[in-house]
Amino acid sequence: MVNERDVFRMMEECNIPRDAKVTVRASIHSIGGIEGGADGLIDALASYLSDGLLLVPTHTWKTVNRDNPIYDVKRTPPCIGTLASAAAFRRDGFRSLHPTHSMTGFGRGAEKYLAGEENAKTPAPVGGALSRLAEENGYVLLIGVGMEQNTFLCAVDEMAESPFPGHLSRKPFDIQIYDHAGRRTLDRGYTPHENAGGSRGFPRFVRPFEATGATVPSSLGLARVVCGNCAAMADVMGRVLSRAERDPLLSKEEITEDLYLD
Repeated sequence: MVNERDVFRMMEECNIPRDAKVTVRASIHSIGGIEGGADGLIDALASYLSDGLLLVPTHTWKTVNRDNPIYDVKRTPPCIGTLASAAAFRRDGFRSLHPTHSMTGFGRGAEKYLAGEENAKTPAPVGGALSRLAEENGYVLLIGVGMEQNTFLCAVDEMAESPFPGHLSRKPFDIQIYDHAGRRTLDRGYTPHENAGGSRGFPRFVRPFEATGATVPSSLGLARVVCGNCAAMADVMGRVLSRAERDPLLSKEEITEDLYLD
């Protein structure tokens, strides 16, 4: 049974500072048993980041859409698994007002870091909570899940202003957002991903990230863990997007070394 000591060991093995900002996606089942389940993992990660910030994605893109354009931060459930469902409504966390790609923050400064997300016009806009991880000592933890669940890469795609079309829809719509006090605002002209955006292509970056040291491996219980440095991942992916002749997120071609090495 995995416990807090095991979580601390994993974080230390990944060289994550105690004051870092860390976003985590995890398959609780893949760990093979953890004290306290999903809540126990959140507690342990938040405890390790005693001077930092834990950010758990609590996305709602599957249910908040053109047919149901309403996001209520206190009631709309996440659509991305057990960890998200545990994090979304905890009293010690602060859930952002991003209508489709919300995150719940744990730690000092969570509310300040996540402020203004209701103004996002896309899933991961430049200057948003996800994109700022590249500038603010940010890390991504993937526990028992693949690179396709690394939502930070959506922010890199938007930051890079990719010349390749098809990642975002051409049909924006308006979303009603209900905040923590029940007040309603309107996010006008919100542009979602086109289908799955480019996330199906994120696994193609596994080798470039590993080769450049942008990600390092670890483990937690039975789960394989990948830890990514956000600034380094942004640098590698941005380089590929600027050099590739075909869209590396949508094509099936291998990302060759000349696209990501100096």
